[in-house]
Amino acid sequence: MKNARCLIVFCTLISLLLLSGCGPSNSVRLLPLKPAAGVLPAPSSSTISVVQFADKRQDTSSIGLRRDNSYFTTLDSATRWLSTAIADNLSARGYQVTYAGSASEAIKGSPDYILTGSLESLDVREKSATSFEVSLRVKYVLSNREKRVVLETLTANQTRTSFPTNSAVEGLLKDTLQDIVGPMTDKVAGTVGQ
Repeated sequence: MKNARCLIVFCTLISLLLLSGCGPSNSVRLLPLKPAAGVLPAPSSSTISVVQFADKRQDTSSIGLRRDNSYFTTLDSATRWLSTAIADNLSARGYQVTYAGSASEAIKGSPDYILTGSLESLDVREKSATSFEVSLRVKYVLSNREKRVVLETLTANQTRTSFPTNSAVEGLLKDTLQDIVGPMTDKVAGTVGQ
């Protein structure tokens, strides 16, 4: 009986050690946020040009901090990830959307509206071996040909407890992005109309 208990304790300790080595790596992917379903734009739909958002973060080389004080990093462009998600979601709502690398490029297309903005913060924190927190803050400006129509700052925060894997962190980043993109596209759609 004593040997069985010792074996159980030993196996449990070995399992915990193996699991601790399976945590997320420092490099995570920024998964694209694709809308579930889309509407084809009508010829009379408003045209919107989404300009790639500026990166206003203090440290653009990392996206967060682990418990061991090493950094979460990504090979993906955080501003492209954000801007593309916004453009895809507006397009799925039936607008004629173009994507521009700069405001001058957007103006050349003569759209009805131009959407610009900045990524103010993107922060992933490893709270424990199984708990992660993501916060995201974005400023955006929607302008028509005459003036600025909407200026707003959006913030989203999410915490998740799950198995310590890269997919857990990547999924949490994607869900937090949805919490920004959803309200932003709702506001833009309410302002632009069809």
